[in-house]
Formats: sequence, C-alpha cells, structure tokens
Amino acid sequence: MTGKPISVLWTSNIVLPAVAARLGVPETPFGGWLSVTTRRLAQVEGLRLGVAMRAPVKNLQHVRQDGIDYYAIPQSKGNSYDIGQADCDRVLSDFAPDILHVEGTEMAYTRRFLSSWSGRRLISLQGVINGYKPYQFGHLSAGDFINLRHPQHLVVGLALLANNLVKFLPRLRGERETIAMANHILGRTIWDRAQANWLNPEARYHHCPRILRDPFYEKRWSRTDCEPFSIFVGNGASALKGVHFAVRALAQIHHKFPDAKLYIAGRNPWSLSRLSAQRLVGYSVYLMDLISDLGLRDHVVFTGQLDAESMAERMRRSHVVVLSSLIENSPNTLAEAMLMGVPAVPSYVGGVPSMAQDGKEALFYRAGDPAMLAWQLQRIFEDDSLAGNLSQAAHLRASATHDPDRIIQTLVDAYQTVVARQPE
Repeated sequence: MTGKPISVLWTSNIVLPAVAARLGVPETPFGGWLSVTTRRLAQVEGLRLGVAMRAPVKNLQHVRQDGIDYYAIPQSKGNSYDIGQADCDRVLSDFAPDILHVEGTEMAYTRRFLSSWSGRRLISLQGVINGYKPYQFGHLSAGDFINLRHPQHLVVGLALLANNLVKFLPRLRGERETIAMANHILGRTIWDRAQANWLNPEARYHHCPRILRDPFYEKRWSRTDCEPFSIFVGNGASALKGVHFAVRALAQIHHKFPDAKLYIAGRNPWSLSRLSAQRLVGYSVYLMDLISDLGLRDHVVFTGQLDAESMAERMRRSHVVVLSSLIENSPNTLAEAMLMGVPAVPSYVGGVPSMAQDGKEALFYRAGDPAMLAWQLQRIFEDDSLAGNLSQAAHLRASATHDPDRIIQTLVDAYQTVVARQPE
C-alpha cells in the first residue's frame, strides 16, 4: 500500500483472546479467528488498526499491543449488550477512523457505533438472524412436545416459544436497523449476499473469506489415525443446530455399526444440576430424553467446551464431521473440517453450498432428513476410498479458500475500494 495510511477501527462483541490477559479479562475460546486476522492486518504497511471491544471492565481502557490499538469499553449497566454513548464518542474521537468496520449485526453496541459515525461504515456479516427466523425451532412441531412418556416436554416447548418471543424476535428489528446503516457489506456466501440485498440493497457488497484458527492449518486427518465410526457435531446448544436429527441418524445406522459414537461439542447436560433451567425446560431436556429413548446413552458423548487445539484434535480423530444445522451462513466447523481433510456430511442449507461441491468435497443431505444423513454416513463408513477422496479434495479447496495471505490482500483491497468512495 502507498500513500496516506488507512485507519480502520474494528468493533468486536468479545474481548479478543490476544489481549484478554493484559486487560485482566477471562479468555474466551471464541473469536480466535479475529485475533489471527487483526494480527496479520496490523503487519500490512500503510494500514493503521484499532479494535473496540465490549468488555466486562469498570472503566474505558486503551492499550497498544502488536501494533494494534485496543479499546476495552464497559458494558452498560442497564443492558450488557450496549455501551455508554460517552465511551463510544471518546473511542471514535481518539482513533478517528477512515473506516468503521463492525463485526456482526445483532448487538445494541454495534448500532450505537454505526449511528455515532458519519464516515464510511463497513459491516462484516456473520449469521443473519432475520434469515434464521423460520428455523428457530429446529423443525420440531407441537407433536414432538406432546409425549405421554415425557409430559415435561410440553413445558420445554412452551419455554422455547417464550424464548423466541422474548429474546429472539426483538433482535430482528435491531439487526435490520444495523444493516441498513452500512455503506458497504462484507460477506462470504451466496446466501449472505442474498440477505444483504434484501436488507440493504443500496450497500456495496464485498466478498472475503475468513482466516481460520491456527491449529486447523497444522493438523491433517488420516483414516488410519481416526476413531472408526466416530461422528463429530460442532454445536448442539439449540434446536436450530439440528443435533436431534444427528441422533436419529445414529439410531438408524447403529445396528450396522454398533461401535458408532456421536461426539457433540459443548456442555454435558447430564452434568448439570437437576434444578438448573437447562435440565428443567431447555432444548437439552428434549435431546437427553431422545438419546435415552433410542437407547444411545452410551453412544453419545458431550465433549465439554473445547478450545481451538482441543477442537482440532477431536475433529482430526473423528471418522466424519456432520453439520446438522437447519440454517447456516458460513459455518467455521465445516471450514475447519475441510481444511484438515476430515470427511464431512453437511446439510444443504443457507451458504453451505458455497463452501463445497456435493460428491467431490463433501456429501450433502437435505436438512431435517435423518435417513438421508444416515445413508451418507454409511457410505463413508463402508468406503475408505470415498473417504480418502473427499478428504483430499476438501483439503485442497479449503486451503485455497482460507489462504491467509490471499484473504488479507482481499480485505485490504476492499478497504481501498471503500476509502476511494465518498461516504454516503
């Protein structure tokens, strides 16, 4: 880059792991890709980088590390998803960005930054919850919660409905307002481009993949090293993730592969107190009862929360990775599996078809169809040659898509395009 340096201020919904310890904030296993990307951007000549983070701190803090200006901004007392206007104004005034680059679209603090800045505004899409709305209940119907053996399921269904009405639906309007304030939108799939066109047709769209976390570039899958007939799902926290369909698929192939085991990343619901809300009314109640009813208690393992290294190792040891979600934009779990060459069976939803070609780099199935999922799993379990071909092709594609140098150059090119256009 030549000429006047471009100043870019990112906003992050979490304290980045790279600086958490220095700020005295517990490090989260999430957001590792943000640290990797910002660290590489800071090395680009002619680019000045800042990161504003909503944080559990008492006072606004500003630290400089590895060439990046980090601002830890106290959460509002009345709304932990927001920040104070004075702190927002102070950060914008102090850093004076050429581009305000916000990550994500849901939080109140994001809207506060966008509404407080009249310059160039770039939004990076993660998920788009307005596009997720029809899938919140994971294709579970009222009939799934009316069960004479489990009368508590009716309470679970009502709790999911209440959560949707009280917590999810109010976020939709906020996201629409956020996206409408952008001059430019950064995305990765045909699905998020369609959502951007729907919610803000006037904004200019830029395509840019993501850099993944370091351990996934360093490990490779091998059929000889994996646990035979093991299945990994990266998230089972909500009905939208569709883990109940993965459980049903496991039940369908269990007679043929009695050693098959399903690993689900996340907290073990059986380890929770019987008085906890998740044990009483959460989605996990339905999931635990389904696992027990199908006789799979000894064949389903909840891994607990995994950091990047543990996640990569668990995936590398798996025979296959399943993406069971009812909707996704560009799921990191699939990208990470492909990068390591783990055979994958993803649901054909949202932006996922932009990531892999069916039959070549992954085996797709129709979301919500456990029989189709079971069949694709069986194909991989029975055919090591197919698994090897999928592994090699997926690794080649993901290595090109998620090449860090190429992504940084693409992002810098987008910044130069944004700066060249007058803010609207």
